[in-house]
Amino acid sequence: MDTIEHTPFLDVSGEGFLADPHPVFDRLRAVSPVVADPIGWSTLDYATSAEAFTDKALVPGIDPLLESLGIEPLWGEAGRTLTDSEGDDHRRLRRVVGPWFTARRVEELRERVRVLATDLIVSSTPDEPFDVMADLADIVPSRLFCWMVGAPESEATHLAELSKTLLTVFTATDEMVEPVRVAKREMAALTKRLIEDRRREPGDDVISMMLAGVTDGALDEIDLFYLVEELLSASVDNTANTTGLAIWTLLQHREDYARIGDDPDLVARCVEECGRFEPAIRHTIKHAIADTSIGGVDIPAGGFLTIRIAAAHRDPVVFDNPHRFDIDRDPPKQQLAFGLGRHFCLGAALGRMEIVEMVRALAVHRPDAVIGDHVDMTKNAAGLVHRLDILPGAPR
Repeated sequence: MDTIEHTPFLDVSGEGFLADPHPVFDRLRAVSPVVADPIGWSTLDYATSAEAFTDKALVPGIDPLLESLGIEPLWGEAGRTLTDSEGDDHRRLRRVVGPWFTARRVEELRERVRVLATDLIVSSTPDEPFDVMADLADIVPSRLFCWMVGAPESEATHLAELSKTLLTVFTATDEMVEPVRVAKREMAALTKRLIEDRRREPGDDVISMMLAGVTDGALDEIDLFYLVEELLSASVDNTANTTGLAIWTLLQHREDYARIGDDPDLVARCVEECGRFEPAIRHTIKHAIADTSIGGVDIPAGGFLTIRIAAAHRDPVVFDNPHRFDIDRDPPKQQLAFGLGRHFCLGAALGRMEIVEMVRALAVHRPDAVIGDHVDMTKNAAGLVHRLDILPGAPR
């Protein structure tokens, strides 16, 4: 078995990587599917990335990483959230929450999302810049989660702001610590208020479903709090960034964008290719709770392995001509941005539906859209879109 001293090194702070990581990934992947990085190891191909997702010795690693850096845990609660639970605890929590994320539930919400996305676009001023993020991608998922938890839509803007701040925890930088602490306090207050509202007036919403789980003994009050907090924290940011990156990608490929407008049924396949080509979640960090081996490289207990999703999505062994954007691609493997195995994202179908409906609405009602002057985004070290102005044509 190889050890960290014998593997090639991935410099994630180098100018070449920050400008375009894919040539770096390609060069290193040709030598080894697993390479050393500043905190441990990284996977670069699809097979070893999938292997890492399903290895039970590897668990979500952001809180252990923060602790190793001298920062307290800031994301989950061991055994109490879907992210930070394993085994029986994870299955127990997932059984309670899962029924609200079924295909039937997603389809029940689709028409509301479609109408909202369409209204936001059609009601905008046609001859002024339209910020895909502030005017669409941040609004739809936050309002959707307000519907899902039975909260008033007036909470949507605050929820979006909190979600965006809280997910900066995954940068593991000193700069995020104090903003995340403040947002955690605000999210805790919002969570408690929403739980008490639903306790007084239960309805057909996900919090009421979890309250029923408390009554049945499947959850306790601590589970309830941390599960609701986790769902709200993850409600907006990844969906919004994925939408922004999809629209940015499509507007670089005008013929494909026009095809979607002419044939909206094509949009679901197109969104999958956008997620492969420019994923918002470009990597995820795992923590080894026992000695293991990935891709022939030993990972000792306590070590960190980063699954480089963006690299796996461009693995030429799996995806023909991987650096080509192709909405007609019939991918042999699923994209990995939603995870794989026991921690596969419970809200994957919901997130896909939201992204599809936002992209569909824009392509249909702004067929002549072009990217404007104001764009603030990163798509290499991370997949973040802060602002994406488009210059829309007249609605049709």
